[in-house]
Formats: sequence, C-alpha cells, structure tokens
Amino acid sequence: MYAIKKMFLNRKKVYQEWEALLINANIRRESNVSSTYGIYDEDCLIATGSIYQNILKCIAISNEYRGGNIIGQLITRLMDEVWQEGYQSCYVYTKADAVDSFVHLGFKEIARVGSELVFLEKAIHGFDEYCFELEKQKREGKVISAIVMNANPFTKGHQYLIEFASKESDWVYVFVLSEDISEFPTKVRKDLVEKGVAHLKNVIVLETGHYMISSQTFPSYFLKEDSDLTRVQAELDATIFAERIAGILGISRRYVGEEPFSIATAIYNEVLSEKLYPNISLVTIKRKEINSNIISATTVRKLLIEDKWEEVQAYVPKTTYEYLLTDTGREQIHHFRKGGKEIDKV
Repeated sequence: MYAIKKMFLNRKKVYQEWEALLINANIRRESNVSSTYGIYDEDCLIATGSIYQNILKCIAISNEYRGGNIIGQLITRLMDEVWQEGYQSCYVYTKADAVDSFVHLGFKEIARVGSELVFLEKAIHGFDEYCFELEKQKREGKVISAIVMNANPFTKGHQYLIEFASKESDWVYVFVLSEDISEFPTKVRKDLVEKGVAHLKNVIVLETGHYMISSQTFPSYFLKEDSDLTRVQAELDATIFAERIAGILGISRRYVGEEPFSIATAIYNEVLSEKLYPNISLVTIKRKEINSNIISATTVRKLLIEDKWEEVQAYVPKTTYEYLLTDTGREQIHHFRKGGKEIDKV
C-alpha cells in the first residue's frame, strides 16, 4: 500500500531523498516551489511532485514504478491542493512523452516546442475562453500591432514605446503580464498602463492571462542540462502568440525595446524575430534615455529603494508618480524595500 505525504524540504534528510529521486529521473531541482508531495512504498520515496501557485513542477517517478497509476495519484493530489487554494486553473510544462498522463486526467494541450516542451492546462475558464474574450476586442485596420510588457512599474520608457507604435499603427494592443510575481501587483501595473496611455485613442490594454509567462515561473526541471532556458521559453511564447493570439486580433507587428544590457532579453528578442517571421514583423525601437541614461523599471525600483524621489519623477509619467505617492503606493514600496514582492490586497 502506497502512502502520499507532504514533504518538508527544509528538513535535510527529506531534501536529500527528494534530490536523489530527481537526479535519478534526470530532472533538475527547482527552488521556486510552494509545496511538495511524495509517494512512499513503506519508507522508500518512489514519486514526487511540487507546486508553485497553480503550476505543477518537478514531477518524477522511480523507473521501477512506472507504467502504473502512481503518476495519476500524484497529479490528482497536486491538483487537489491547487483547487483548495482557490485557483480555477492548473498548468503543467512537460516533455512530449509524458503528455498522455496529463491528458488522461483532463489536461488540454495549448502549445509545444518540438519534443522538448509541451504546455498544458486544466481550467474552468481556459485558453479557449481567453481567446473568445480577445475576439471581442478585435479592431479593423491595415496595421495592427502588439506590445507585451510587465510594467513594474510603468515608466516613460514604456510610454515612449507605446506612443511610437501608436503613430505607426491603426491599433495597438498592449498586453500586461498577468502573473503576480512582481513588486507591483497585476491590478496596479495594468491600471498604471491604462492611465499612462489614456491620451492614445488607438491603444487597447489587455492582460496576458496565463499564456505569456515570466522567467520566474517558467519551469526548467524537465529540460536537458544543455538547453537554453531563455530560448525555449521564448519559442513557447512566440508559438502561442503567433499561432493563436495574433490571428484572433489580426496582429502583423510586435514592438520591443532595444536591449543593450540584458543578454537574456536580447536572446529572447532574437528568437521572437525568428519565430514570428514571416507573418508578424518584429520592430525593435531604441530605448528612451534621460541624461544619457536608459529608462528602465529596474532603475526606477532601485531609486525607490534608495528614496530618490526627484530622480524617480524624471523617469515615470505623472500618473505613475501620483500613484507612488499614495498610501497604497508607499506601502508597496515599503514592502519590497524589505525584500518582499507580493501583497495580496492592493
């Protein structure tokens, strides 16, 4: 009789057992997990799986126990916790040869990158519904463009990129990353973008849903050691965007800011250019500068931590600055100054 137990990875012996099973299964361990479960045959760990928010991760099973229903029991237990936490959707990224185990439990495939990665979901309101809602936002025109941003927070650099695209396009869709893993929550970031582009009548601000993801939640546990994580993630994002989202809205251009400093972002933009071609053009714009300094949200957050409000004011639109001065904005700043990121209610 097998037993499913919650694993506490802060305990040395438990962590060592967990790590050994992952290594034997050729799976990378990830630190970004909120809870972990194991299936035991008496005192022997034979299968494990973890959760981060509503994403299943680090799923592994001993070779001698493959082929039975153990993997189904494990995934079911992980999903139970996801539902108990109040989520209405559950996501998994896995290898192509593991897809059947998830499909059997009601997961649907959204996209894949060759045989290296398949992205699946099980949701009450899933990708089909997200696409249906996008279709309601469709506008007609010769040049329909898109921008994807985190806007953490919204800066004059973001505003400049959107204004540039707005001048060259009939309509611009600005997708704001929906994942709540940033210093400023999703609701705040989207609201600041909307206020910062209110003067542009051909711009529509949307959320990405769970279908454009950040490097912080993109799991790498199932990838080969020599895989380029940034490239694989970019290929997945580009595939979903090009094959599903762009067609719904008639998007023919995607705008990005030039990236002179971040190698990862430069690789990401390179992959986007390759994967979006030929139906979608990638337009790269030189980043806006102030006093020869490139504007970035990273710089703004650093200045906020250092309490340099005059410099912050130069880098952000009036609407963003006004929010930062509110009690809620100051509370948020105080929170990430102490090293935190998320606030449940903002």
